[in-house]
Amino acid sequence: YDDFIEELVRKFPHEKEGILKFYGTCWKIFNSLNSLELKSLEEPLYLFGQFFKKPLECLTLAYYLPQNAGDIARKFIKDQQLLSFIDAECFIVSTVNALKTPMINASMVLCDRHFGGINYPVGGVGGIAVSLANGLVEKGSAIRYKANVTNVILENGKAVGVRL
Repeated sequence: YDDFIEELVRKFPHEKEGILKFYGTCWKIFNSLNSLELKSLEEPLYLFGQFFKKPLECLTLAYYLPQNAGDIARKFIKDQQLLSFIDAECFIVSTVNALKTPMINASMVLCDRHFGGINYPVGGVGGIAVSLANGLVEKGSAIRYKANVTNVILENGKAVGVRL
């Protein structure tokens, strides 16, 4: 992380303070997320319990929830080239620019790569499907792409095939 920040500051020395504030905000959000035992953000009772365990962290997340990374970056940074870099970073992880990337999502990904690294399967996410398909074929299954399944065949309560 320090090397990353040093390089950004070397390229944009006039934006050092803004760089530190923007990425500092990212870390504040990341640390709040990382401190919670996140299971399901859709369960109100679970979230209520988390609030009583970590109220400051939950309030931090609630504050940043409706905000996007682009607006936060623009609070601290004015250099258009640096803002374009942040847009590109957000686009890589969310396929939209920073103004359309939720700040919580951006913080999670921009910090996680420095926290412990981001792990992707070899060959990208599509590699998971390819590996699963290859494994099924190796075990004797046949894969018929674009075939419509009309019924799952069960024997003793266990799926053993499909009817096309």
